[in-house]
Amino acid sequence: MYRVAALFRYPLKSAAGVRCPELELDRFGVRDDRRWMIVDPAGGPLTQRELPRLAVLHAQATPEGLELAWSGDDDHRTVARPSPDAPRVAVTLWGDTVRLPLADDEANRWLAGRLGADARLAWMPDDVERPVNPRYARPGDRTSLTDGYPLHIIGSGSMHELNGRLERPIGVERFRPNIYVEGPPAFDEDSWAEIRIGGSVLRVVKPCPRCAVTTVDPATGRRGKEPLRTLSTYRERDGGVMFGQNALHDGSGTVRVGDPVEVLSRRGVPEG
Repeated sequence: MYRVAALFRYPLKSAAGVRCPELELDRFGVRDDRRWMIVDPAGGPLTQRELPRLAVLHAQATPEGLELAWSGDDDHRTVARPSPDAPRVAVTLWGDTVRLPLADDEANRWLAGRLGADARLAWMPDDVERPVNPRYARPGDRTSLTDGYPLHIIGSGSMHELNGRLERPIGVERFRPNIYVEGPPAFDEDSWAEIRIGGSVLRVVKPCPRCAVTTVDPATGRRGKEPLRTLSTYRERDGGVMFGQNALHDGSGTVRVGDPVEVLSRRGVPEG
């Protein structure tokens, strides 16, 4: 039987992930997942692609906003959610443009100083709607400030297969999944169409193309060449390097570490 081995939430897009014993699912995906992001003055997203040091910025969601701290550093900051009348910036994220309110000037000055970049914190309130690509979604499916889909799943067999090819094994944190499943053989998740975790049903809709963020060491914030170099030798298809699966969920619910994962239906997988 497959089971949930680990769960992760990312309160601030592209900052360090938070390992959680359970995740609550709401209409955006995982509650408090990627509702904050860092942007430049024009609203352009700033992620580990541009600023790999974000990997060692730790963010915790609170009822009032966000707690930020750097690895190995006593310097931390509490950031309040922007007020309803806070200035908004138009942010374009993978073809979608949303208007997001900005955090206060003091918080933005602190962040810009620590990053050495003209950076601001933006938050996605409940009144912002960001639909999922209708090619893979149903009417009403929404996501937060993800790269396009509310949930990301990786199976343990796929990680074991990759690490068997790498000179130095890496952790699943490199791929920033929400749900890490123990038990399936390598790339079994490629064929999943619908799964049940605890009482929640998830639709597994498409492979996840990997980018340079996977080459950033989450412990140091330094960029290398792996695992993309190795993955490209055997997981390149449809114009990208694929690893893990994007998923959508129906309704609300809670998934927990240790929950059984049942594959309800499967889809065909291209050869190669």
